[in-house]
Amino acid sequence: MRILHRDIGFLMIGLTLVYGVSGIILLYRDTDLFTIDKQYIETIKPDTPASELGQALELRRLKVLEERNDTIYFNYGYYCQSSGEAVFTITTYPDFVWTMNSFHKLKSRFTSHWFATVYGVMLLFLALSSLWMYKPSTKKFKRGILLTAIGLIIAAIALYV
Repeated sequence: MRILHRDIGFLMIGLTLVYGVSGIILLYRDTDLFTIDKQYIETIKPDTPASELGQALELRRLKVLEERNDTIYFNYGYYCQSSGEAVFTITTYPDFVWTMNSFHKLKSRFTSHWFATVYGVMLLFLALSSLWMYKPSTKKFKRGILLTAIGLIIAAIALYV
């Protein structure tokens, strides 16, 4: 059990670092802490009405601010109705952060969900195998059980706060 725990533990270090960092970044997704501004210039169908602009540019939170002459100004930039050109800036994550965060957003329909499933099983193994590191009659085992109970209580409190 010790050998398996050790070898799987070492294997998991890199994976856990990536999951941990991306998890922290996701905690602050409602801030601009890890984001950058990216400017886009897109050409869509000319004379697209303001009501269809968000869908045409694939911007979910687009809000039209003003319409002047043949230009529609919105919260991310502007759209010229005569040319069909839209210029806008979006606050987003750098590409490597999007890639890391995709681990947390896997769905069962993606083949890569097996990666996350195996990772989760290995983490469960590491957590449970640590209980077999010491004989049940030793102080270290009893301390491990106490720390496990404290961890479960902390998790329960975190879920309900």
